[in-house]
Amino acid sequence: MTRNDFTSLVNKAVELYMGSFEQFDSNPQIKINPATLTIQLVNGSEMETDIEYSDEAIEEAAGAETPEYEDAMDAQARQNPDFYAVKHLLKKDAEGKATIDEAAVEEIVNIYFK
Repeated sequence: MTRNDFTSLVNKAVELYMGSFEQFDSNPQIKINPATLTIQLVNGSEMETDIEYSDEAIEEAAGAETPEYEDAMDAQARQNPDFYAVKHLLKKDAEGKATIDEAAVEEIVNIYFK
């Protein structure tokens, strides 16, 4: 995936939210798998569930008894998703209409494409 492709996917997720914001809770999130760069638009409640799962995987890896098991858990930990609040990716234009904050999107893209 290229930087431009990834930027486009983030923008599409924000656009999806703007077009159907009533379908989401008060804390919509963009969920990114750092290993695959897949992107999903999710509710904040899903973020909380995923964080709990990630914490459990990390605790399990810390107690690993064999190198193979530890490697498997480390691979899982690398796929723990990152979350970004959609509200931080929006700004108001001169007319008060919500638009994508390109600078905020660029900050996220810079995390994955240096």
